[in-house]
Order: sequence, then C-alpha cells, then structure tokens
Amino acid sequence: MTTHHVVILGAGSAGAAAAQELAKADGVNVTLVGRTDETPYNRTLVNKGVAVGLLTPEQAALPTPGAPVVADTAQFIDTASRTVQLASGATLRYDSLIVATGSTPRDLDASVPGAAAAAEAGRLTSLYSLADAVRVRDLVDRSDPASIVIFGAGLVAAETASLLRQKGHDITLVARSPLPGATAFGDDIAAVIAASHHANVSTAFGRSPATIGVDSDGLAITLDDQTRLRADLAIVAVGTTPSGPAPWPAGVHVDDRLRAHDDGVYGAGGVAVHHDTLLGTWRIDHWADAAAQGQHAANVLLHNLNLATDPGPYRPRSPHTSLVHGNTVAAIGLTGARTPGQVLTSEPLVVVHEHQGVPIGAAGVNAVPAVFEWTARLYS
Repeated sequence: MTTHHVVILGAGSAGAAAAQELAKADGVNVTLVGRTDETPYNRTLVNKGVAVGLLTPEQAALPTPGAPVVADTAQFIDTASRTVQLASGATLRYDSLIVATGSTPRDLDASVPGAAAAAEAGRLTSLYSLADAVRVRDLVDRSDPASIVIFGAGLVAAETASLLRQKGHDITLVARSPLPGATAFGDDIAAVIAASHHANVSTAFGRSPATIGVDSDGLAITLDDQTRLRADLAIVAVGTTPSGPAPWPAGVHVDDRLRAHDDGVYGAGGVAVHHDTLLGTWRIDHWADAAAQGQHAANVLLHNLNLATDPGPYRPRSPHTSLVHGNTVAAIGLTGARTPGQVLTSEPLVVVHEHQGVPIGAAGVNAVPAVFEWTARLYS
C-alpha cells in the first residue's frame, strides 16, 4: 500500500486534533510541525492558570498528539512542489497539508507614544503565550496588590480581569467600544457583562490610550479624554489575527469543507477564514472550535482518499464557557453583532442568533444548560 504523507503545520488545538484523527487511518503517515523551541501547550490555560499562579507552565503542556512532532517553524510553502520550508533550512514534502498555525495577538495602535518603551521595559504585554503568562505572573507577584490596566474588554480580557481581581489586584478595563463584547455576543449579553465590570472593577469604556509613559514606579497612562492612570502593568487583549506561513500570512481561506484554493491544502482553527453559502465569511478563534475544525479537516482529507465517509460541510457548534465576576457566560456556534439575536428568556438571559432564518448560534449568562441544548438544533 502506498503511504500518503500528511504534514500538519501547528501543534496546538487544531493541529493536535487533526493528528489524532489521522493516526487512526491505515496508509497515512503524519508529521506535526510546531514552532521552533516550543513545547505545545493548551492556550486556554495561559490566562486561566499560569498568569494567575494556579498552574506552572509545565502543567499547561498538551498530551502527546500521536504523531512525530518537529519543532521547527514553517516559513514558506511551495504548493507547486508540495514542500514546506522550515526555519532551520530543512524541507518537508507532503501529499496533503493541513495549516493549523493559529493566530497572533493584536497590538496597540503603533502610533500610541510610549507603547514600545513600555513593552521593552516589560510593563506592557499581551497575554497570549506561556511567556506572556510567566511575565504577568512574575510582575504581579512582586506587587501586593498590583495595579493593572487591561486594554480590551472582550472575553479573554473580561475573564482575565475577573481572575486577577479575585487575586486581590486593582484592575482598570479600557475599551475603545462603549459596549465591549457586542461584536462577539451582541448587545444584550454585552450589556450584562459590562454591568458586571462596572460593579467589580474600574472601567473606561469608549476610551483609548493617548500616551504611555514609563518611570521608576511603573506606567503613567493618559487616555484620549485626558484621564490619567497609574499602573504596575498593562495587558493588551484586543483580539487576534490569523497567522500563517507564506503564502498565507493573513490566513488560509477555506470553503465549507475546510479546503483551501490550493490542491491538497486544508485550513483549520484560528488561521482559517471561512467562506460558505449558508454562513458567509466568518472566523472563530477559540480552543474547542479549533479542535473541532482540525478533526473535521482530517475527516474531509480521509474522505478524499476514500478512507472515510463524507463528513459534510463544517458547521461551528462547539461549546465554550467563561466565568466573569461570578457570572458564567456560555456560547455555541456563531454569535454576535454579525447575526440577528433573539432574546428567548431574560432570567436567565438566553439569546439565539440566526442567519437567513437559520439558527447558527446561542449564548447566555448563567444559563449553561439552556444554551447548550441548542447544540443539536443549530443549522436546522
């Protein structure tokens, strides 16, 4: 039997799930390519565990994915010759390729004076990688309590603010939007989360940083309304952008079966930009959905090799929850401002989102069972 070689770029949630699925098939050989000098880890534990001192970096490591892992960052893919150029100068040839390289955190606007100096001083950081988490943990441990400004108020920022507040630190949330979280969840749920922030931490919604100064005592931050803030640390949590090797540095565009335009190439997870007739163009960047995409891409690939049944189009329905100031925010599928939301119940709050009359997502606050019961009802 001829062996079909699949190279998977990215050893996180999507890549590991794809490798585990492909490992079950006969006649398929898998190579998983991770980042140079990096042990694959669970990114959900960066802010939930390591940054707040509940876990060590070693405890965030992913289990063995069931395929050889090459720690050598992929830099360029030649789709004509089906080869992957690695950072070391080595090359890998593939028969099929799954790009699951994830995303990178967005930075503050480069025009903000002082941001680069604050980052160089270790006082301004994202909270995306294990290195970021260790940096946050070590700095806040030196202050009791620490004064922390978080730029952004999406789900990661909200959850981080809640966790650090529970540890006794003084938190200020700064968000450009007057109603942060509306893009991800829609106005109704965003309003509940915002009210919870107002009750538990300092907030500056509808505001942006104008300048950031560094001195011996930490950071002196001025907002665009001239509000002045002092901080030991500032965390940037303003979302992510797809991150792939050339020729896909801004993401891999895939169809509803996660196939890219290039023959034999698939995309999954945070790097994938989806296009299909039902849902239009969309992207999700959270751990559970990335794993589901990786598994689906693997099954589509196996179907194309006549080794599995057709899994059909990919439809996001993975559940996820976050705890924000004692409130559990739950969601499945596609939610947020891009699709109309219908409030089903107000106590507890449950909102269902539709696209062209078809339910495609549900979200709620303190309503996990009511939200998750929609899993089987989506896209029907």
